[in-house]
Amino acid sequence: MAASRISVLLAGFSLLAVPALAQEQAPPADQPEAAAMPIDDAEAGEGEAVGETVEVNPDEMADMLNSSQQLQQTFTLKRTINGEVVETDKRTVTFSRDMPYRETEAGQTTLERLKASFDGEALTRTEAFEEAKLDFIVADVDRNEAMTREEFATLVDGWRKNDARKADAPTEEIARQRQYDAFLEELDPSVAQQQTEAYAREKFAFMAGAAETMSLQDYVREYLLDFDSMDADEDTVLTGEELMRFRALNRGETLDM
Repeated sequence: MAASRISVLLAGFSLLAVPALAQEQAPPADQPEAAAMPIDDAEAGEGEAVGETVEVNPDEMADMLNSSQQLQQTFTLKRTINGEVVETDKRTVTFSRDMPYRETEAGQTTLERLKASFDGEALTRTEAFEEAKLDFIVADVDRNEAMTREEFATLVDGWRKNDARKADAPTEEIARQRQYDAFLEELDPSVAQQQTEAYAREKFAFMAGAAETMSLQDYVREYLLDFDSMDADEDTVLTGEELMRFRALNRGETLDM
């Protein structure tokens, strides 16, 4: 985004492994090798023949050891606002054997996902301004330069379906409501959509007042008013609970101010 940029430095790789199995030691030359012990009748498990010698496959042992190894990669993330570094954070990603660390089928690398997550943890006022302008363009499907209540409800429902602008619930009440909404989603997606639209219509009515539509200027103004009301420390950047409350407002969820 324009005002908040992230630079990433690769700190390096490290390889972790659980303690290896004790290596077998060959018996001294002057001592005979111990004979393989047959399985006693009472100890034979299901599928094991009585008297059969159980041997460990070297390939299977190597595969078991390799599966316990994990690759780690540490990234240094820097948040820059208006040319000034305001935050530096180191984050380590641990890759299991089955976890891809290269580009996925969706075309997004682990580093890109990490950057997107880090960037989403803060929102500047300039970024909010750009978000609002983009919202209006996406919502105004008939290109008449006016956003209707139905168009806004469709916009908000699109955030729900795409998991866009998602943040943790800022209050226990909203957390419980989201759990209930998720339950509805599982039972009947159409009911969940109706619930989302109901939130959006209430939010639109609050922003538009008595008007039936909002212009681009109206929507941007109301969006930034919400931003300013959530910016408790007045640093023009929303983080933590400030950002959670702002995202809840975007969705039309009721906050106890």
